[in-house]
Amino acid sequence: MDCRSAQKLSDQYLAGTLPTDLLPEYLRHIRSCPDCLDSLRTDYSITKAIDQINHDQDFSTDYNRDLMQMLERSRVSILRRIRIMILKRAVVIAVLVAIAVFLATRTPEKMKYYLPAGGTESVRLYYYGIEDRYDPVNCTIRERNNEVLDILREEKRNEDVK
Repeated sequence: MDCRSAQKLSDQYLAGTLPTDLLPEYLRHIRSCPDCLDSLRTDYSITKAIDQINHDQDFSTDYNRDLMQMLERSRVSILRRIRIMILKRAVVIAVLVAIAVFLATRTPEKMKYYLPAGGTESVRLYYYGIEDRYDPVNCTIRERNNEVLDILREEKRNEDVK
Protein backbone atom coordinates (compact mmCIF):
# COMPACT_ATOMS: atom_id res chain seq x y z
CA MET A 1 0.00 0.00 0.00
CA ASP A 2 1.30 3.44 -0.85
CA CYS A 3 0.98 6.64 1.19
CA ARG A 4 -1.80 8.08 -0.96
CA SER A 5 -3.98 4.98 -0.48
CA ALA A 6 -3.28 4.89 3.25
CA GLN A 7 -4.22 8.54 3.70
CA LYS A 8 -7.47 7.96 1.80
CA LEU A 9 -8.30 5.10 4.16
CA SER A 10 -7.46 7.02 7.35
CA ASP A 11 -10.95 8.52 7.67
CA GLN A 12 -12.51 5.09 7.32
CA TYR A 13 -10.12 3.67 9.90
CA LEU A 14 -10.88 6.41 12.41
CA ALA A 15 -14.62 5.97 11.82
CA GLY A 16 -14.30 2.19 12.29
CA THR A 17 -15.63 1.46 8.80
CA LEU A 18 -12.43 0.27 7.16
CA PRO A 19 -13.09 -3.15 5.51
CA THR A 20 -11.46 -5.96 7.44
CA ASP A 21 -9.61 -7.25 4.37
CA LEU A 22 -7.78 -3.87 4.04
CA LEU A 23 -7.03 -3.46 7.74
CA PRO A 24 -3.85 -5.61 7.96
CA GLU A 25 -2.23 -3.91 4.98
CA TYR A 26 -3.27 -0.47 6.24
CA LEU A 27 -1.82 -1.10 9.71
CA ARG A 28 1.38 -2.51 8.23
CA HIS A 29 1.83 0.66 6.21
CA ILE A 30 1.00 3.00 9.13
CA ARG A 31 3.54 1.20 11.34
CA SER A 32 6.27 1.43 8.69
CA CYS A 33 5.65 4.97 7.37
CA PRO A 34 6.34 7.83 9.80
CA ASP A 35 4.71 10.41 7.51
CA CYS A 36 1.42 8.49 7.35
CA LEU A 37 1.52 7.86 11.10
CA ASP A 38 1.98 11.61 11.72
CA SER A 39 -0.89 12.36 9.37
CA LEU A 40 -3.07 9.82 11.17
CA ARG A 41 -2.11 11.33 14.53
CA THR A 42 -3.19 14.75 13.31
CA ASP A 43 -6.45 13.45 11.87
CA TYR A 44 -7.15 11.49 15.06
CA SER A 45 -6.44 14.48 17.31
CA ILE A 46 -8.70 16.78 15.30
CA THR A 47 -11.50 14.18 15.02
CA LYS A 48 -11.31 13.31 18.72
CA ALA A 49 -11.22 16.97 19.84
CA ILE A 50 -14.26 17.84 17.70
CA ASP A 51 -16.07 14.76 18.97
CA GLN A 52 -15.31 15.71 22.59
CA ILE A 53 -16.52 19.30 22.01
CA ASN A 54 -19.75 18.06 20.43
CA HIS A 55 -20.46 15.71 23.33
CA ASP A 56 -19.35 18.06 26.14
CA GLN A 57 -16.63 15.68 27.27
CA ASP A 58 -13.36 16.45 28.98
CA PHE A 59 -10.45 16.71 26.60
CA SER A 60 -8.04 13.82 26.53
CA THR A 61 -4.61 14.69 27.76
CA ASP A 62 -2.77 12.36 25.42
CA TYR A 63 -4.25 11.82 21.96
CA ASN A 64 -1.09 10.04 20.84
CA ARG A 65 -1.47 7.39 23.58
CA ASP A 66 -5.17 6.95 22.69
CA LEU A 67 -4.29 6.49 19.00
CA MET A 68 -1.56 3.96 19.81
CA GLN A 69 -4.03 1.99 21.94
CA MET A 70 -6.53 2.06 19.07
CA LEU A 71 -3.85 0.77 16.66
CA GLU A 72 -2.89 -1.97 19.15
CA ARG A 73 -6.53 -3.04 19.56
CA SER A 74 -6.80 -3.27 15.78
CA ARG A 75 -3.64 -5.37 15.62
CA VAL A 76 -4.92 -7.71 18.35
CA SER A 77 -8.25 -7.99 16.55
CA ILE A 78 -6.47 -9.08 13.36
CA LEU A 79 -4.41 -11.64 15.25
CA ARG A 80 -7.56 -12.99 16.92
CA ARG A 81 -9.28 -13.32 13.53
CA ILE A 82 -6.25 -15.15 12.12
CA ARG A 83 -6.17 -17.53 15.09
CA ILE A 84 -9.87 -18.28 14.72
CA MET A 85 -9.42 -18.93 11.01
CA ILE A 86 -6.49 -21.28 11.68
CA LEU A 87 -8.46 -23.05 14.42
CA LYS A 88 -11.43 -23.57 12.08
CA ARG A 89 -9.16 -25.02 9.42
CA ALA A 90 -7.47 -27.27 11.96
CA VAL A 91 -10.84 -28.56 13.15
CA VAL A 92 -11.94 -29.30 9.58
CA ILE A 93 -8.68 -31.11 8.85
CA ALA A 94 -8.93 -33.08 12.10
CA VAL A 95 -12.48 -34.16 11.27
CA LEU A 96 -11.44 -35.21 7.76
CA VAL A 97 -8.47 -37.16 9.12
CA ALA A 98 -10.71 -38.84 11.72
CA ILE A 99 -13.18 -39.85 9.03
CA ALA A 100 -10.38 -41.17 6.82
CA VAL A 101 -8.88 -43.18 9.70
CA PHE A 102 -12.30 -44.52 10.63
CA LEU A 103 -12.98 -45.66 7.08
CA ALA A 104 -9.49 -47.09 6.62
CA THR A 105 -9.63 -49.18 9.77
CA ARG A 106 -13.03 -50.74 9.12
CA THR A 107 -12.81 -54.42 8.30
CA PRO A 108 -14.96 -55.23 5.31
CA GLU A 109 -17.79 -57.65 5.87
CA LYS A 110 -18.14 -60.51 3.41
CA MET A 111 -21.31 -61.52 1.65
CA LYS A 112 -21.65 -64.54 -0.58
CA TYR A 113 -24.20 -64.85 -3.36
CA TYR A 114 -24.67 -68.16 -5.15
CA LEU A 115 -25.59 -68.04 -8.79
CA PRO A 116 -28.17 -70.55 -9.99
CA ALA A 117 -25.79 -72.32 -12.38
CA GLY A 118 -25.56 -75.52 -10.35
CA GLY A 119 -25.01 -73.60 -7.13
CA THR A 120 -21.24 -74.06 -7.35
CA GLU A 121 -20.19 -70.69 -8.72
CA SER A 122 -20.40 -67.74 -6.42
CA VAL A 123 -19.74 -64.07 -6.36
CA ARG A 124 -18.09 -62.75 -3.24
CA LEU A 125 -18.94 -59.15 -2.50
CA TYR A 126 -17.01 -57.09 0.03
CA TYR A 127 -18.64 -54.06 1.57
CA TYR A 128 -18.16 -51.76 4.53
CA GLY A 129 -21.24 -52.09 6.68
CA ILE A 130 -23.71 -50.48 4.30
CA GLU A 131 -27.12 -51.89 4.98
CA ASP A 132 -28.01 -54.46 2.37
CA ARG A 133 -31.06 -52.65 1.08
CA TYR A 134 -29.14 -49.39 0.55
CA ASP A 135 -26.14 -50.92 -1.18
CA PRO A 136 -26.62 -50.51 -4.95
CA VAL A 137 -24.22 -53.33 -5.79
CA ASN A 138 -26.05 -55.78 -3.51
CA CYS A 139 -29.41 -54.70 -4.89
CA THR A 140 -28.25 -55.14 -8.50
CA ILE A 141 -26.81 -58.60 -7.84
CA ARG A 142 -29.96 -59.65 -5.99
CA GLU A 143 -32.17 -58.38 -8.84
CA ARG A 144 -30.09 -60.25 -11.46
CA ASN A 145 -30.15 -63.44 -9.36
CA ASN A 146 -33.91 -63.14 -8.99
CA GLU A 147 -34.32 -62.60 -12.75
CA VAL A 148 -32.24 -65.70 -13.52
CA LEU A 149 -34.14 -67.71 -10.90
CA ASP A 150 -37.47 -66.57 -12.38
CA ILE A 151 -36.34 -67.66 -15.86
CA LEU A 152 -35.23 -71.05 -14.52
CA ARG A 153 -38.51 -71.52 -12.66
CA GLU A 154 -40.46 -70.64 -15.80
CA GLU A 155 -38.42 -73.13 -17.83
CA LYS A 156 -38.99 -75.83 -15.20
CA ARG A 157 -42.76 -75.14 -15.23
CA ASN A 158 -42.76 -75.38 -19.01
CA GLU A 159 -40.93 -78.74 -18.84
CA ASP A 160 -43.35 -80.06 -16.19
CA VAL A 161 -46.35 -79.06 -18.32
CA LYS A 162 -45.00 -80.97 -21.35
